[in-house]
Amino acid sequence: MLSKKEIQELIDKENSSLKIVKPTITPKSSSVWISFCYIYVNDIKQEYVICNKCEDLFVYKHSYGTNSLSKHVKHCHNMKPTSINTQSSIKQFYKSSKNEPVIPNRIRQEIKTACTEFAVLDCRPFKTVNDLGFQNLAQKIFNAGRCLPMSQEVNVKNLLPHSSTVSRHVDLLYDEKREQLVAICQKMMSYTIVVDFWKDKYTGIHYGGISLHHVSNDWKLNCFVLDCYPYELESFTAINTRKFVESILSEFNLQLNDSIYVVSDNEPKIVATFKLKCQRVGCSVHYINKQLEHALTKKEIDKMPVSCGIVQELFDRTETLVAHLRGSYKQTKMSKRVQTYSETRFNGAFHMLNIFLQIFDELFIILDDSHLNEFLTMDRDLLEGICSFLKIFDQAIEELSEDKTPTIFKVLPLRQRLLNSCDVETTDHDGMKELKVFLSSRMKAIWILHDVHYMSTLLHPSFKRFQIAPHEQQKAIDLTKSEILKRQSELGVGRNGNSSSSNNNTTTSSSSSSSTNSKSEQSTNTQNILSECFDLPVADQDSEADLPYDHELTSYLALNEAIGPKDDVLLFWKKYEKLFPILASIVKSLYTIPASNTTVERLFSQANNTLSARRTNLQTSKLKFEVNKKPGLKKILSNPDPDPDPREKTYQTRIRTQTRTDPGPGPGLGRFAPPY
Repeated sequence: MLSKKEIQELIDKENSSLKIVKPTITPKSSSVWISFCYIYVNDIKQEYVICNKCEDLFVYKHSYGTNSLSKHVKHCHNMKPTSINTQSSIKQFYKSSKNEPVIPNRIRQEIKTACTEFAVLDCRPFKTVNDLGFQNLAQKIFNAGRCLPMSQEVNVKNLLPHSSTVSRHVDLLYDEKREQLVAICQKMMSYTIVVDFWKDKYTGIHYGGISLHHVSNDWKLNCFVLDCYPYELESFTAINTRKFVESILSEFNLQLNDSIYVVSDNEPKIVATFKLKCQRVGCSVHYINKQLEHALTKKEIDKMPVSCGIVQELFDRTETLVAHLRGSYKQTKMSKRVQTYSETRFNGAFHMLNIFLQIFDELFIILDDSHLNEFLTMDRDLLEGICSFLKIFDQAIEELSEDKTPTIFKVLPLRQRLLNSCDVETTDHDGMKELKVFLSSRMKAIWILHDVHYMSTLLHPSFKRFQIAPHEQQKAIDLTKSEILKRQSELGVGRNGNSSSSNNNTTTSSSSSSSTNSKSEQSTNTQNILSECFDLPVADQDSEADLPYDHELTSYLALNEAIGPKDDVLLFWKKYEKLFPILASIVKSLYTIPASNTTVERLFSQANNTLSARRTNLQTSKLKFEVNKKPGLKKILSNPDPDPDPREKTYQTRIRTQTRTDPGPGPGLGRFAPPY
């Protein structure tokens, strides 16, 4: 390791032994690394980094963190060109805001050590210190310490309640939060119900979970988990299942009717359950996951052969080697932990194959002779091609599984994007050609689009021109026109859209200015699979002004404004709610529909963590836990308002069931597939 002076001399002399290397940026990396580079001397990484702008050297160790580097970036970017070589002011290293007092480094180090010891001694996941419940507890203890006399020595054990006290308090807290949720549900005019069922393979008990999705008056998407019950009816028929769901909804003063949407998996019994007095929408992620499962593991589906033999052979060999590695001590010798294939995890095949590919070169010296011969027959080029191909499906699944923002408008564009990726190329491996042909034919036949998919895509400003699927635009326009006619009498808007005509002049002016801003922001965003489906920018929309649409729809289609992949589409409609009142009301109804039922499946994963072999005496009355998807937990706990702000609410879910000893899935979300 060289000193700062020695490294600076090498830089001045442009010594060939010195290398400036850009750090690898990952989603978990700090944004500060965009402004710094590592320094290597004779291929040895030094304990200094160099600023890309001012070329100053700064000491850096992984244990130090990036706090000092980020402060330099703020100062460096604000400096004038003439003051690059001036000495830094000590004020830049301290915050002047009175609301955010400076925490001494000694205190930070002690807290870091205590958090590490907490995770190790109590066998807790490292991410526990970032969870909302732990942070709320730490904040309450900190606030309590501020109120106590400074001269008094306080033992924290006297502040913390006994475990039995916590157990008794669960019931009171649950009833309080449930009453709040019932009050919120009574005010909802439109909402979507997500339903899913899961069977415990150890006890044979079926569980039914229900979540509620709603767009509030201030254009915020709210997601509530209503409940998760054991299915205790005599049989799993459509009539009994419907009765089971309606009984849970009645507890929250909710009911199904022709205007309520229900999202569920695509099992025939569930389809029959929600055939009448509601509008069922299939889970898009299940459509994708099931076809991937069939392509890689099935020899026959619907009495038709699955012609993916080459890929399935590679998949079977990979699965065999992964099972061998996980069951032997050799796992500890590899840089990454291999992952077994799980049907209950969405795109589990990709995750197994992708990690196997990353440690592929390490297996030559790890495997014994009996498995090495099988390994040497594997085609690495085909493995790379499969992983690259399935990664697109994994990205689509992640987009469709989001539950904090609307997702229904993503279904049609992403479906078309996946179909486009299945186009066979002449340079493709024979195995890849078989896989693409099978998936393309199955997705076209099985993955059914509903009317809501067409309308919701048209009502997204960055998809309304349907450049990803031009043949679908006219159907979307016709469906939206029909929906507008249904709602005109309800909202009291005339055929010519008189309520919006007075603001027509502001449409053009606002669109021209905001379009430029949103496009510039979109260009700076990281390219992802969703942005690949966006419409390309156009100069104007004058050609569409003469089309015989409803006035409100015509004005919307002529609006030359788009938003980026990370922008909230609900904020766009909040801005134009008064200009397009009918379209805005349609959006409020449609954008409550999630593209998948992963909200409930994540609930099952949490139930799996709650019901464990260490809680064999856990009674049904005590098995209640809270799932928080929105900020504001601290405010609600301290202010039990029976009618809280929808943006700041928590929601409860009670599981009344027997004990489960399932150890659960491996790393990841651990989503559970439907029982079919």
